[in-house]
Amino acid sequence: MTTIDAPDDQPATRAEGRRERKKQLTRRAIHEAALRFVEEHGLDATTVEQICEAADVSPRTFFNYFPSKAAAALNLPESVVSDEGAAAFHDAEGELVPALCELIGSSMDYGSERRRMKELLMRRPELLPAFAQWMGAVRSQYVALAEERSDPADAEIAVALTMAAMSVLVHDPVEVARTGPERLLDAVDRLVTSRRLPMHPASA
Repeated sequence: MTTIDAPDDQPATRAEGRRERKKQLTRRAIHEAALRFVEEHGLDATTVEQICEAADVSPRTFFNYFPSKAAAALNLPESVVSDEGAAAFHDAEGELVPALCELIGSSMDYGSERRRMKELLMRRPELLPAFAQWMGAVRSQYVALAEERSDPADAEIAVALTMAAMSVLVHDPVEVARTGPERLLDAVDRLVTSRRLPMHPASA
């Protein structure tokens, strides 16, 4: 009996790879243009049209990638949880907070781009509302994911604690010897320990 091999799917795979690379390049071009204009002129003096012209895209394409010029300047992703990260979170054994630290800490980027974004927020505080709104959406994503492993009340507390630990790490020096999850879990431990400190100075 003669068997017929299934058609080779490599051309389709290569095409998908090219499309994904093109999308990444387009996103990067929009981000770099927005970042340059906002750094030089500020958010209010920057227009979507200027960004589109510099990135050689249409306004429609711009809004396919970013909801606003502030989001483009900060390069804020719509979703922070990858399919792989969500699957690993579901499969993780043990308590909820360490699993969240692994999920969130694994995506923490301490490279030059993150430092650039922090510096931009300091120089251009008008970007802070957009960043705060994005962080609220990120928190909602984490809570929804945590609720799949826990009841809503515990999920809210676990995410709040983990994200509070992230804010602690903002002020810490970068440690290349430890991973993001390790540093995040350590920050959680520090926060929990601090709750046992006296609320008022002891009387002399």
